[in-house]
Amino acid sequence: MSKSIRMIVILVLAVILLISTDLFTDVSSQTSSSDLFSSPSIEWQKIYFHAGSYGDTGIQSVSNLIQTSDGGYIFMDLGWTYNIAFQPSTIYKVDSSGNTQWNKTIDNLSASVIIQTSDEGYEIAGQWTVGVTYQYTPTLVKLDSQGNIQWIANYSSVPNLGATTSNWIRTSDAGYAYRKGGSIIKTDFKNITQWVETFNYTESSGRLNPLSLFSLIETSDGSLAALGVGTYWSGNPRTGRIYLIKTEAFLPLPYQAPLPTPMPTFLPTPTDYVIPLVFIAVGVVAVACLLVFLKKRESISL
Repeated sequence: MSKSIRMIVILVLAVILLISTDLFTDVSSQTSSSDLFSSPSIEWQKIYFHAGSYGDTGIQSVSNLIQTSDGGYIFMDLGWTYNIAFQPSTIYKVDSSGNTQWNKTIDNLSASVIIQTSDEGYEIAGQWTVGVTYQYTPTLVKLDSQGNIQWIANYSSVPNLGATTSNWIRTSDAGYAYRKGGSIIKTDFKNITQWVETFNYTESSGRLNPLSLFSLIETSDGSLAALGVGTYWSGNPRTGRIYLIKTEAFLPLPYQAPLPTPMPTFLPTPTDYVIPLVFIAVGVVAVACLLVFLKKRESISL
């Protein structure tokens, strides 16, 4: 190989190494800097439950969480069955600090999703139980602003209200926030992890367990709010509590209050070093191709 070819190869490798080092340094500063990317403090955390058929609560799952037009929040447990007993869904309306304003249990309803309507009321999609065998009929329930039933309609399938409990949302800083198990993962606009926060609850035995998060939203003041459940066996049935957690504000203030329910069309994956590694791989392949080309050219000239 001629001296000029070796110089070209060395120059290309040096440029790749320089750019890759800069990319790794940038990623490292984003993922490890406690000054820039420490997780926000918890502003408040509240626990909710209601008495079930056996004197305790068997809550195992909850609906989507939405921020209401008054700055508060509304959500539901999804009801549960134990042996031949059925516990219907309960709606929880809380203020902006998580304090309960009212809750309503709707007999025979196993709910799935809730939205707020333009008249400050609510619509709930779910299944209506029929008979002792618990046959379910797809149902839409309309409530007023205080949770009183205005009408009930049955359908051939559960109505699509356009809400979602996706495991990720787009945040107002152009980044993303994910829920995974009992953790919130915050990433930047490149989907590079900025911080991870895991939330736990304590069983009656004293054992610490992670929550199961079911819904995550950005609030109108630029914070994150997460809705989850902590469940464990303490006799029969399963004991469950609903946890609502709100971080302090750390995101740019949105233009709309409250934010609309996010409707993602694709699912990105949090990444750390993928971009630099891909760049290095492409660079190595390019250098290899260049060497092959120059080698063939040199052999032809000979």
